[in-house]
Amino acid sequence: MKLERGEPLVADVEDDELTLEALKAFDLAPEDRKFDFTPYKMPKLPEDWGVGLIVGASGSGKSLLLQTLGGEKEVTWEPRKSIVSHFASADEAAERFYAVGLNSVPTWRLPYGVLSNGQRFRADLARRLEDDGIVDEFTSVVDRNVAIAASRALNSWLKRSNVRRMVFASCHRDVIPWLRPDWMIDTDSGEFIVGHVQERPTWYVELLRKEEPVGALILK
Repeated sequence: MKLERGEPLVADVEDDELTLEALKAFDLAPEDRKFDFTPYKMPKLPEDWGVGLIVGASGSGKSLLLQTLGGEKEVTWEPRKSIVSHFASADEAAERFYAVGLNSVPTWRLPYGVLSNGQRFRADLARRLEDDGIVDEFTSVVDRNVAIAASRALNSWLKRSNVRRMVFASCHRDVIPWLRPDWMIDTDSGEFIVGHVQERPTWYVELLRKEEPVGALILK
């Protein structure tokens, strides 16, 4: 079904001297100082579901839709404690880290401040895995091989743990076949799809037939 648009958001920019100097060669009309964007309305979601996905290009309104659901929870870390110490038990920490692809055990004993951007993303994600959890910019700071592997492992963990009403937003469409969302909002096409489960890509099926390691085909 097609999404409905909400009320337009308008920003009127005041031109200072520096702005005018920087833009004078581009012949912008005075009315170009005003910018507006009409976001989509959040559609009525199914009564019961596990995973939802909002996908679309940057600036298409994904984060605004997430805000209507409460927004992404802020995750805080103790600067001198290991990341593994922030969970209720060692078993829970290990299970969640494996679910998000943070598989390097030595990394678990490091403090959050020394992690790479990709490691920080996965550590934050591990702590957001819960009922009604929201994750913005899903896999935006990791390479696509890691994104696919993490999405596969995450989908399996979410189903096994029966997590309910968890929503992801991403500008990358390669995660769709692996997350297998129960509903999807496409802010590029303006569509809302319910009950759509996308099958695994043809290349993955061919890989299984050849009985090759998953990484082998991803890197080809």
